[in-house]
Amino acid sequence: MLGLTPKKNNKTYGFKFKENPDTKASGYEFFIDKDNLLIRLSDKYKPTKRIHNYLIYYWNNFRDIRCSVKNVLEIGVQTGNSLLLWEEFFPNADVYGIDIDPQCKKLESGRKKIRIGDQSDDQFLQEVVTDAGGYFDIIIDDGSHRPLHQLGSFNYLFPYLSEDGIYVIEDTGGCTGDFQLYVVNSLKKLIDGIMYWPDGVSTGDWPYVKDLGSSAAWIDKNIIGTEFYRWIVFIMKGSNPSINKYLMDKIN
Repeated sequence: MLGLTPKKNNKTYGFKFKENPDTKASGYEFFIDKDNLLIRLSDKYKPTKRIHNYLIYYWNNFRDIRCSVKNVLEIGVQTGNSLLLWEEFFPNADVYGIDIDPQCKKLESGRKKIRIGDQSDDQFLQEVVTDAGGYFDIIIDDGSHRPLHQLGSFNYLFPYLSEDGIYVIEDTGGCTGDFQLYVVNSLKKLIDGIMYWPDGVSTGDWPYVKDLGSSAAWIDKNIIGTEFYRWIVFIMKGSNPSINKYLMDKIN
């Protein structure tokens, strides 16, 4: 009933979509411009990201911030093609790459900084964070692709994102053998925190909920959204719910 605090449960709706409905073509192209700077840079540097069709989603999230980003971290260097792409795409950023292979160090040049170590080693990750000045605006995990490494790195590094930073995990699910979707299902739980509702607050008071209160976990208060696409996930850091500047003070 409207005005009452909703009870929490785990019920879900069972969708039964009609197969092959009679629909018309949209009349417009895909919602992201396929002839964009990031696509053109991928033609130049040929990172594997383009094979997975990740770049259209990167463009959607990075296009408006590319000139303001200062620190980027990519886990996994390999050929260095991806770092070359990010170095040119983010003209004002230092681009850090970490890899377990010592041979990757020779790829360091310009604004690209290579650090050799294991992404599952928290002490090493802390050294990289400290070296970068204590934060990153963007973190991209294209490293070992092992589920526990992906989740462990996210658990350690996400707090070191700057406010409004973006964390990306590439290659989740079947493309790397995670057929049970351990990583995806773990990240889906973050949505419960994004939608956190403080106990005892009436639904009619939602315009005045500027703070989730002491009962909410840190992660509930610091993630404002997620985006799931095939094999790639974006997690957005921000102040939840106070990122909404139109929330009001309640007058009794």
